[in-house]
Amino acid sequence: MLRLVYRSSHQVSVSKDKGVIHVHHANYGRRDLVTCPHEFATRPDCYSPQTSSLRSRCDGKKSCQLNASNSVFSDPCVGVYKYLEVTYCCSAEAKQTVVCEGKSAHLTCGSGFIKVNRANYGRTCSKTCISGKPADQISNTHCNTAESLSIMSARCDGSVCCTVPAVNFVFSDPCVGTYKYLDLSYACLPAERSVTCENSQSVIKCDKGVIHVHHANYGRRDLVTCPHEFATRPDCYSPQTSSLRSRCDGKKSCQLNASNSVFSDPCVGVYKYLEVTYCCK
Repeated sequence: MLRLVYRSSHQVSVSKDKGVIHVHHANYGRRDLVTCPHEFATRPDCYSPQTSSLRSRCDGKKSCQLNASNSVFSDPCVGVYKYLEVTYCCSAEAKQTVVCEGKSAHLTCGSGFIKVNRANYGRTCSKTCISGKPADQISNTHCNTAESLSIMSARCDGSVCCTVPAVNFVFSDPCVGTYKYLDLSYACLPAERSVTCENSQSVIKCDKGVIHVHHANYGRRDLVTCPHEFATRPDCYSPQTSSLRSRCDGKKSCQLNASNSVFSDPCVGVYKYLEVTYCCK
């Protein structure tokens, strides 16, 4: 795990020779009075999390330029000299796949767990998935499904293998009459996996370092985990990554309670489980 700090109004590039970038956490502000010393380093409680922004900008790339400025991240504490703080790791080279509409994407990791970096169900190229298709079905190259990444992440992140059909039923139809395809990239991240069956408790912990949650889901993504007579659906998705990060990140140990009273009930009548992948950084 690497930690980089960039002072305000400073540009720098993150790059690695091996693997691709995966951002764990990012903050633009100031969390202590020592980093990037300055006469206006006056507050240690300036928090403006930028993890999602940096992930969308950098994840899956070999290098990524960062600009620590108010014009990019806005100003979370006017008058305070800030810095951009980023922790990231380098995962295995991203895997690319394109699946034509009506077929299925098969994601698999020989070691580690899936992290989808990019996904789009639509059409952005006139040369892809065109065999036997009339011109009017492949001419629209401005077809995007904004929710593609969140859909793929909910179904696949934190799994060893995952199959998703490239169909309108899963992604909706962003451009009726256009023949579409699913274009995505993913990486295999080294991580620990914890499963807590519904109405049970467990603890995740790090003997060395502190917890960083990669992905969490409360629901059911297969029919095998936590077997039960009411394990009747493999498509119950309720991502809890943000919730578990706020609860567990930065701690040596964290108690998990897999219950509807904590996470609400995403699929009434189905026996669920809390699934968490995390690393110790």
